Amino acid sequence: MKSFLNKIYEAVETYRLNGVTASYLVQPEEIILQAPETFQESDIQQYMDDMWLNALPSGQDHSEEFFGANCENISDVHFEYDTFEHIDVEPKEYIEWNPKFDVKKTKDDVKLEYFKITNLKYIIDFDRFDMTDVTDDTVEEELIKIFKTTESNDTNEYPIEIVFDEKNLEYKK
Repeated sequence: MKSFLNKIYEAVETYRLNGVTASYLVQPEEIILQAPETFQESDIQQYMDDMWLNALPSGQDHSEEFFGANCENISDVHFEYDTFEHIDVEPKEYIEWNPKFDVKKTKDDVKLEYFKITNLKYIIDFDRFDMTDVTDDTVEEELIKIFKTTESNDTNEYPIEIVFDEKNLEYKK
């Protein structure tokens, strides 16, 4: 009986990674947001977090479905970008201001302006990430499969388009 149990335990041996970081590129490369003229860069960052983070793969609606028990190991989720700028001309396409996210409760007559974010990235950090049925040789391939299944597609509809960035996958064995 003991050798049989050993085989079972060996068959479901967990492969643990530490410090896993999954990065996604947001499409298009330039995002233009409409927001109150009084908003500063930090306000726009908070607005993006409030609008989008919970609806993306790491949010409450999806994390357990995509990452199983690993969702408990998510240590940070955030956006990064290359440039932020205030633009004066009304663009052809932009994301309209959603007043329900206004923490300062601006008045209806507040002037709305436009803010451009370039090369926005959505990043999920895991303290650790446990997997089964992988080896040293297959771990990266399997991680890529996992994170690619969370990209925007016909099944995974998010408020913004995201594409997994394989080149910036980080982990420690």
